[in-house]
Amino acid sequence: MSDIILYVDDDDANLVVLEAACGKELKILTAHSGAEALKIMREREVAVLLSDQRMPGMTGVELFEQVRDEFPNVVRVLITAYSDFQDATAAINRGHVQRFLRKPWVIEELKANLREALELYRSTRKMQLLEQRLRETERVYALGIVAGGIAHELRNPIAAVATSLSLLRDGLSNLSSSLPMGSPLMTTLQEMALTVADARQGIQQITDITRGVELSQRRRDMEDEADLCEIARLTLSSLQGELRQRALLEVSIAPLPLVRGARAKLGQVVLNLIVNAMQSLPARPRVENRIRITLRREDGQARLDVEDNCGGLGSDAQHVFDPFYSRSGAAGRGLGLAISRQIVEEVGGKLSMKSTEQGTCFSAAFPLAASDGKTSAA
Repeated sequence: MSDIILYVDDDDANLVVLEAACGKELKILTAHSGAEALKIMREREVAVLLSDQRMPGMTGVELFEQVRDEFPNVVRVLITAYSDFQDATAAINRGHVQRFLRKPWVIEELKANLREALELYRSTRKMQLLEQRLRETERVYALGIVAGGIAHELRNPIAAVATSLSLLRDGLSNLSSSLPMGSPLMTTLQEMALTVADARQGIQQITDITRGVELSQRRRDMEDEADLCEIARLTLSSLQGELRQRALLEVSIAPLPLVRGARAKLGQVVLNLIVNAMQSLPARPRVENRIRITLRREDGQARLDVEDNCGGLGSDAQHVFDPFYSRSGAAGRGLGLAISRQIVEEVGGKLSMKSTEQGTCFSAAFPLAASDGKTSAA
């Protein structure tokens, strides 16, 4: 992940001064024009673009417009000696800048702004990478659940066919042994026995394949460790816009040790549980809908509770973890909770649900990692 700051200014003196002032603490690249800056950005990942406004050929706002379309994640900071309100308005409306600074700058203030811009870039990229991994994980787990379900359903009929073939083999063997030597039926029985043997070999191959699918679904990744607090914060940040529109949110995150499991998979669990709570909210004023999220250490495990006040599940309770089953009146594909339970169980945890007339609470318990001396910040 990049930590490069690119400063664009047609004045060499400004470039030298800023590089000298910040170069020891921050990774600074410089460019004399918008065209040169774009060339650098197409060759290297840039986190923050700091640009002067008044430059020949291409102004700072015009540069930001191009960067906004081509490199939307780059944090854009406009700096100028002109206190022109139109420049500021254009920078905000057209270039979508995150900062607007004036010359002459105060070095410490400038450094603070640049550090904040870098942190914003890192947080945005982390969130995007997490969302990408969550989408990939969901696709893989959706396919895995379907494949695992098919393999499980095939187990009994395959066993029945294998048993029938064994009985047929034994019957042919007994029949063959009862025939006199040189009987014309002997050749036919031998050919039938070879056919049965081929069928039994095919059934064994099918059995091996289905067993492999089931084992792959039960395989546990015991080596990965993840910061559940950070995952929860990033997930809430990515959903904050929709959460604010749908419900009043209560969040309590206590410091926790690292937990066992892959970051992307655990992120899928947190996301699915929160999205499930949002999808269950009825169409009523926002202030009447509440979602409470609690993350704490309990009984030697990390425990995540996601609770809503949307009333009991009723008949849905017995099917809530079934693949492709959607809660009555809720949106979604019916995979989120099934996927989440499988992920939690893979790392040795447990996902449970408690529903009353007042609401529903999903609780995920995660085992702590072996290096549980490391504690994440709340």
